[in-house]
Amino acid sequence: MVTNRFAYICHPFAQGLLDKTRALNELEFNKHQRARLRESISDDVRKLCDMLIPDARHPQVSVAAAEQAAAIGVDLQRETWQSQTRFDPKRAVFHYEHMNPVSQIVNALACADSVGAIVQILSDGVRLAWITKAENAQLTALGYRHKRPDPGAAYAEAGVVLLPPLLDPGHDRSDGEPKATAG
Repeated sequence: MVTNRFAYICHPFAQGLLDKTRALNELEFNKHQRARLRESISDDVRKLCDMLIPDARHPQVSVAAAEQAAAIGVDLQRETWQSQTRFDPKRAVFHYEHMNPVSQIVNALACADSVGAIVQILSDGVRLAWITKAENAQLTALGYRHKRPDPGAAYAEAGVVLLPPLLDPGHDRSDGEPKATAG
């Protein structure tokens, strides 16, 4: 389900992503140009994720990561990749993970024909999680670094247990405008 806050934040990205995916599908670029455009689409998806967390979507957290974070007084469901160095200075303990790899989201975007379809693909595909570096190493060892047709099955095979997700913030507005927050 697309929350209104999610859609509100996604909209400017969705329009640009639609234009870029159409260009990738319809224009005659050489191999180098296609690669740079695809990188730009990937960068847009990553930057959108940076904007969504924690205001429009909460990351999930593995049990192991939650235990380690609790020991240092950190609530990972409210943290971002940008804030990580505040509590994990060398990024040595925690791994901020796209459960659906960005490349899979980019591939799905290639089929979209409208801004609404882009927003829906992003809503379905953008799932972030905090896991430990050891859990990430296990996912990689099992071949799930860049391809995960079923993220839940990949996490289960790697022994990564996720806490239940928090309800996405901003879900209760029906007018499409952002919910006012104290700040």
